[in-house]
Amino acid sequence: MTFKDIKESIFFYLSVPKCVGCGERLLRRENVLCEVCLEEYKNVKKRNCSICTRSLDRCTCPNKYLDTHYVHKLIKVYRYFPDDALPSNKLIYSLKRDNRKDVLDMLVEEMYCAISASVKNPSEYLFTNVPRSRKSVVKYGIDHAALLSKSLAKRFSAEYYQPLISKSKQQQKKTSGEERLKNASFDIKRGAKDLSGKKVILIDDVVTTGASLAASAMQLKALGAKQIIGAAIAIAYKDRYVPFAKGDRFLPYKK
Repeated sequence: MTFKDIKESIFFYLSVPKCVGCGERLLRRENVLCEVCLEEYKNVKKRNCSICTRSLDRCTCPNKYLDTHYVHKLIKVYRYFPDDALPSNKLIYSLKRDNRKDVLDMLVEEMYCAISASVKNPSEYLFTNVPRSRKSVVKYGIDHAALLSKSLAKRFSAEYYQPLISKSKQQQKKTSGEERLKNASFDIKRGAKDLSGKKVILIDDVVTTGASLAASAMQLKALGAKQIIGAAIAIAYKDRYVPFAKGDRFLPYKK
């Protein structure tokens, strides 16, 4: 065992890392999720898109709203269910609230793989993110979407740049779908540089209606962006078909 291995082992046991999914103490061989929660997470990732039939982490289908707002491709890793107990959802909650580096690293790796599978030469793209409201940043002390986007840009040896600022006065999680579409509002920062001819990968955590991603894309387009690809950890919107349900990969969505 090297000195580095010994140092990492000591740090691991002193930090008393816990599973994001169940809260149990992790074993040395485990990372972020215990073996049980990791299996639950992998099961979520097995689901497929009902449109292209690919697994979600290999799918680029956007919803109709995004497709009509300059985002013709949406990369995602898995689907978000309204169930706070799911390890896949708790990963997102932890990213937003806990500022755990191991959680950030895991989700960056997951998004790195999904983007690499669907985008040719990601290093040629400019990375940015949907801006967070000031209220959200003050509440949690971090802009998790910016951390995610900056980390991905670094991983791809690409440029990160944020030309936008949020005008939203409330957290999107507390608003309905219609309110999200109405309230999503972003300004271009004073002195923002021209993006003419630039290809952009626009990062968000969860795409619910697509309102925030679309509103950001429209401003990036106004700055001259040539192509805008959306990328998120998870999707939560319903289209013609729900991409998957707990017991069924292709469950028709009935109004």
